[in-house]
Amino acid sequence: MKTSESSVSVQLAQWVSTLQYADLNAEIIQYAKRFLLDALAVAWAGSRATGTEPVHAWVAAQGGKPESRVWLTNEYLPATSAAFINGIYAAALDFDSVHDQATSHPDIVIIPALMALADRQPMNGKDFLTAYIAGAEMHVRLCMGITHNPGWFMTSTLGVFASAAISARMLGLNATGIHTAMGIALSRAAGTQQSLVEGALVKRLQSAFAARDGVEAAFLAQCGITSPKQMFEGERGFDKLYEPLDRERTLGGLGKNYLLQTLTLKNYPSCFCNHAAIVATEQLVEQHQLSADQVVECKVRITPYMNRLVGAAFAYGDSPQVSAQFSVQYSVASILLRGRFRLQDIDEEAVLDPAIMECIKKIKIEIDSTETGKFTPATVSIKTKTADTFSCTINEIPGTPGKPLSDEQVRQKALDCLTNGPYALPLQQAQKLIARIDALEQFENMQNFWDLT
Repeated sequence: MKTSESSVSVQLAQWVSTLQYADLNAEIIQYAKRFLLDALAVAWAGSRATGTEPVHAWVAAQGGKPESRVWLTNEYLPATSAAFINGIYAAALDFDSVHDQATSHPDIVIIPALMALADRQPMNGKDFLTAYIAGAEMHVRLCMGITHNPGWFMTSTLGVFASAAISARMLGLNATGIHTAMGIALSRAAGTQQSLVEGALVKRLQSAFAARDGVEAAFLAQCGITSPKQMFEGERGFDKLYEPLDRERTLGGLGKNYLLQTLTLKNYPSCFCNHAAIVATEQLVEQHQLSADQVVECKVRITPYMNRLVGAAFAYGDSPQVSAQFSVQYSVASILLRGRFRLQDIDEEAVLDPAIMECIKKIKIEIDSTETGKFTPATVSIKTKTADTFSCTINEIPGTPGKPLSDEQVRQKALDCLTNGPYALPLQQAQKLIARIDALEQFENMQNFWDLT
């Protein structure tokens, strides 16, 4: 390559091209299997999400070469189309994994892209796991490199580079070809948190755009299309136009320390900014046997970052389900009213329940301007009709690296997702899918991955 060997993009491309299964330890491989299972499972849950079906039908109607499977339906479409549809389903309910520090969702970008390409040509399970780890690690590291974010949705804005890189590897391109695909992806780098703030359905599509566009960038690189070599550091590169990457945060310990291991698996189908308040409210309701009719007032104290994404007064808006997922008021009200926050609590029928709005009237949001955390702490204080006040502060959320979900909890979440919704799998097939992922390194051909009969 003509580009300086010190550039971020060259070092990432070189690493992605050379990583081998033998370089990986048993721990990171086990993590990869957990994340793969979780991403596939939440896609099944995503089939109940508002807006997914019309987009699915529209994309499928475009037709094209039957290369890659739509996970839920066994349709085969062009690889870019399958990556897009599967990416939408995986992101739809905000039930997917998230990296706290990087504020990114790598799995809903990387796994739809990889699975689409694994359907096109023979690949064994070891190579697939290696490709996933390389792509997801690159995704996290790129997002870690951003130390100030004015409102970009980095999952897609930077995720498209990782999707392009790993897709190019899947197509057999060398480091130069991978680098070229990344350069092409610069033209597709996009995504904004405004769709989160407004609760717009397009939020569910942004990571899917990155999955699809990364696959397409790899195909274009394979076609011989050239691209900018200085995609980050150039005069009009990402650093100048978006936000500068912190090189040490992006490249430090690459290939030695896997930041991927610090991903969080969500325990609730909601924006992660809601989770601390959800846990606090659940604990108070369970400990004190509280119900909505006993509550006079409920105060929820959150950080400024959390307030930006989930602190606005709850309103149904154009997309009630999305509004519910991005509202701490709705999250707390659901628990006070129903004693829980689960998949069925974000179905539109549940969101539109008049009792929810009555409960929300009792919930006040307070912002702790002294706190700088993204997802913690949150304090919930409940005053009852008997004049008792109960309070709970949560500083650590289940599913995070410091408090990970157990293997059984991950498995149960997967089963709940896979066996629910309009495309629910029979229990036996869901169990077979889980077992297949558990033994993925022994799998000979990923083209046969979906044979669950």
